[in-house]
Amino acid sequence: MKTAAPMFRRQRTDASQPRGFTLIELMVTLALVAIMMVLAAPSFITFQRNSQLTSTANSFLASLSAARAEAMKRQLRTFVIPADGSNWSSGWTVFVDVNSNVSTTALSYEGGTDILLPSVDALPSSITIDTTSATSFVHSGVKYVMFNGTGFMSLIGGGFPSGGADSLDFSNGSETRRVLASVAGRVRVCKPNTTECTVGVF
Repeated sequence: MKTAAPMFRRQRTDASQPRGFTLIELMVTLALVAIMMVLAAPSFITFQRNSQLTSTANSFLASLSAARAEAMKRQLRTFVIPADGSNWSSGWTVFVDVNSNVSTTALSYEGGTDILLPSVDALPSSITIDTTSATSFVHSGVKYVMFNGTGFMSLIGGGFPSGGADSLDFSNGSETRRVLASVAGRVRVCKPNTTECTVGVF
């Protein structure tokens, strides 16, 4: 009587059969990865620069909002000025002008009365201040933003900025972000040449 053949047979394993990647396969894979990285690098750099630009514009917007809120809270004038006194690219300083001398020479932590708010350091080298289409918060040759005790943006000598608003453009060479501020203290970030970026629209 014959016995039935087993349904499953153990397959032979050939010890000489190559396993893993061959050198050619590895080289082709590395070449493909390198090509993909080369193609993706420009897009990543552009994304990084635009992200940095948006972050910088939002930082300026946040400083204006903080200055306005502090001005209304304390019923005192609050300033946002360039860190070096003349160039917004150097960063900016935000302070409550408690002693009304329009200066940061008497900050509270140095024994004075003026209150320093969170400020911003110098801008990245890839970002510049584009003044070709913006007034850059320049008043009588001096760069500053001032909010009075009611939260309105006004001038040191009284009155309000001409046109009822002011703006500052941040550029990375290919993209631009504009920070708009109205006399009433409303602020926003937008792209120039768009409807919502018109100075008179708030």
